[in-house]
Amino acid sequence: MQRYLMDFSTKDMPVKQSECLVIGSGVAGLMAAWTAAKAGRKVLLVVRDTLWDSNTNKAQGGIAASFGADDEPELHVQDTLTAGAGLSDEHITRIVTTEGPQDIRALIAHGAQFDRNADGTLALGREGCHSRNRIVHAKGDATGAEVARALNAIVAREVDVEVLEHCYVVDLLTSKGICYGATAMHEGEKLYLRAGAVILANGGCGRLYAKTTNPEGAVGSGIAMAYRAGAEVMDMEFVQFHPTALAIKGCPNFLISEAVRGAGAVLRNAAGVRFMPSYHPMAELAPRDVVARCIFKEMQAADAGQVYLDAREIGQAAAKFPMIAQTCLDYGIDIEQEMIPVAPAAHYMMGGVKTDEWGRTNILGLYVCGETACTGLQGANRLASNSLLEGLVFGRRAAVHADGYLSVPADGEREEWIGESLAEAPSGTAAVTAGLQALMGQFLGIRRDAVGIHEAQKSIGALVQLYEGTFAETPELLDLRARLAVSSLIAGAALRRQESRGAHYRTDFPEKKEIWRQHFTDCRTNEMDQTGEMTDDVRIGQTVAGMA
Repeated sequence: MQRYLMDFSTKDMPVKQSECLVIGSGVAGLMAAWTAAKAGRKVLLVVRDTLWDSNTNKAQGGIAASFGADDEPELHVQDTLTAGAGLSDEHITRIVTTEGPQDIRALIAHGAQFDRNADGTLALGREGCHSRNRIVHAKGDATGAEVARALNAIVAREVDVEVLEHCYVVDLLTSKGICYGATAMHEGEKLYLRAGAVILANGGCGRLYAKTTNPEGAVGSGIAMAYRAGAEVMDMEFVQFHPTALAIKGCPNFLISEAVRGAGAVLRNAAGVRFMPSYHPMAELAPRDVVARCIFKEMQAADAGQVYLDAREIGQAAAKFPMIAQTCLDYGIDIEQEMIPVAPAAHYMMGGVKTDEWGRTNILGLYVCGETACTGLQGANRLASNSLLEGLVFGRRAAVHADGYLSVPADGEREEWIGESLAEAPSGTAAVTAGLQALMGQFLGIRRDAVGIHEAQKSIGALVQLYEGTFAETPELLDLRARLAVSSLIAGAALRRQESRGAHYRTDFPEKKEIWRQHFTDCRTNEMDQTGEMTDDVRIGQTVAGMA
């Protein structure tokens, strides 16, 4: 695999220096920037579009935390472990569920406005696989937007946070297992982002699929650049499909929050029959992987492109979920009078760059948090509303540890990095991207088997070879290279796991097996020569908890 994606020499590039480089403007990146700035560090926050373009800003459901009188962190732990299908790390889960409430309180103290009951207590909703009402939300279904607003306002007040928008980070710069910054493209110019520590938090990879709830930039670029640099990735087979995305022809993919089902909405098939009680005792509030597969089965049985979410019996559904109600109304659906057509869509990557309890990777000075990371919390299937919570906790923890790392000065001068001599890339990225999305949806979607995965690997491999050794100096080419790298990792992991667990369902291995209750890590850690050529390595049975 190619180490660097563009021709460059750091000696000849403009330099932006910081102590802490934060890449990404979602909840994890913003929390990391805030924490590092509070510690007195010079922070550069880099985003590919604007501060508002993130999965966080689109998140509807809420943040899970044990604030209720009948709740406690241990109950939240058990629900997370249940949803994670045996692969959630208990130690990590206890850290997140115990520390998460204090991070939410810190947000509230700095201006975040969450919905409250008449007595002033936080209004708590319920979502799938939660045993208690513990979902903190804002304006019903606009929680992510409120979290983003509050964190952006906080970061704007921190004088040591410099924000660089419309900057596409291309590659991490490493030497002898240490990260010293990154290369980037900003306004058509190559840029050297030199930093004492790097916190990578630039989101997931839902855009590998045509049907997804993710924004345009979610192509796995963070995972891909970390992997090229030699970081270990873990659990890449586990891609979560949200059961209920709006399914109207010509309508952009739009999430219908699980909170709607938590409030009492039910799923009906093409014949109008409610079907989830016949599949699972928790019915519509079963784990997401279960609900998504059941919807998929009902759609296949009826040869239909959707099922229906019936919110008509909720009572004042439009007032409770105003953003959802207005979006549906824009496309001719009154959610208080009509059923909402829905279908599963790619939503969240449970795998990612392997980290420990402080967001550390196997590369010194490189921290990863948010959806780019695999902390071990999400296991094989993320529990609803744990993503914003994880982003808060690990954004803070990564910055705290990075501050300690930065307190020890690096020895010697940092060297010059030189990219590879590259050929011109083939044209026509749009057609290749569309074909790759179709491939992922057909063979690496909700249902998989060895024949299909092999077919996907063959096609992805041919595309990887086509672009190998070519430059990528436009957003389109950079996105495509990220898509190819991460798709290849997903396919390889999906083929290795010969069982069905959580979001990974194999029709040729439909049962969950104890022998497979382990993690797979992929890495490229053997630096061979000056060109950065590395060899791939696959490790089995490693867990985050056991990481040194």
